Formats: sequence, C-alpha cells, structure tokens
Amino acid sequence: MDALHALNGQLDFIRSFYLTAESPFKVLLRKHNIPYHETCDGESPDDFDKWAAARKGLEVLGQCSLSLVHKALFGYLRAFVSDKISPADVPKQKGSPFLKYEGLLLERTTFRWEDSPVTRDRIEQINLCRDDFMHYLGIDGSQPIKSKLHFDKHPLSRFDDHLERAIETAMAQAKGEDPPNTPGSLTVDRHGLISAITGVRQFCVFVEAQKPQR
Repeated sequence: MDALHALNGQLDFIRSFYLTAESPFKVLLRKHNIPYHETCDGESPDDFDKWAAARKGLEVLGQCSLSLVHKALFGYLRAFVSDKISPADVPKQKGSPFLKYEGLLLERTTFRWEDSPVTRDRIEQINLCRDDFMHYLGIDGSQPIKSKLHFDKHPLSRFDDHLERAIETAMAQAKGEDPPNTPGSLTVDRHGLISAITGVRQFCVFVEAQKPQR
C-alpha cells in the first residue's frame, strides 16, 4: 500500500469536504447578521438565534475536520511503522500515540525534528486540540476549552479563539487588571484547518524519506 498516496487522498477529501460544507453556514451568517445596536435592548431576536446556530455549525464542522486530519496523520504513521520498521512495533491503543510514534521515529529511523520542515509544536498542537475536542466534558456550548495539559505546553496555541482572548484582554485592561492567564476556547476556522492540512502533508513527505536504522 502506498501510504503517502492514501494520506494525500484523505487530506484532499477533508479540504474539499470542509470548503463544501461551510458554504451554507456562511450564507446563514451573512443573512442573519444584525447590527450591534439592535441587540442592546436585552432581547434575543430570532435573527441572533439563527446566527448563533450557524456559528455553532461552523465550529462543529471545524472540529470534525481537524479530527479527520488527526486520524489521517496517525493512519499514515501506523502504516509507515508497519512497513518500514515492523508490524510488531505499531503502538497499542493506550497512552499518547503522538509520543509513541515520535519515539519510534527518533529511535528507529533517521528522523530528526531539527531537519523537519514542520515543527514539533505544530504537529503536537493538532494532537492536543483533537484530544480536547474528544474529551471535553462540557455540554453547554460549541467551543471546547483548552485542557490544562494543552495550556501548560502551549499557552498560545494556533487554535486559540483569538477574538475571545482579545475581548477578555480589553475588558481586563479597562478594569485596570492583568490579562487572563487561563485556558480559553478553541476554534478551527478555514485558515487553521488548511494550515494543519498543509503541515501534516509536508511532515509526512519528510517522514517518508527517512530510513530505518537499528
């Protein structure tokens, strides 16, 4: 099996899937977008509810799409290890697959992060963000909160909701307080998803060129 070819096919599908599926939500966001002054009377107009539902749809679409990128990445790594190292070395289910595959690549192949066109942080953040989506315990809302593990490793993540953080910072400054230093919401927009797809593609092309070593 040509794992790299299969990976590229999956990534192309995920990109096409997202770009096709986002269109109806974008139409609804434009249709039901209302001026700020119309929402300042304490009411919750129907248009706002419809706008919020469309926004939630986009958030869930981004989460699903990034999770598919994560699945494609580790499907490729599983095939690479099975083919180039040994089927017996394919990591089992328990524990972090990212750390297990990283260890195998570093110990059993010529792979080195300093030579990679994609940094370790970029790949790890895809893994941590997907884990936060899958294991977030909250049921109220469409945006999971970054886990403590994710926040401790990457206080500033590529998948942070930067608008939310900017608003919180401005509110804190208006009160003469320090900006919040706590985990915030995660979001995957079109730019973040395509950047993740590009990074995974480049990373796996680099991995494919590595040679096994004992």
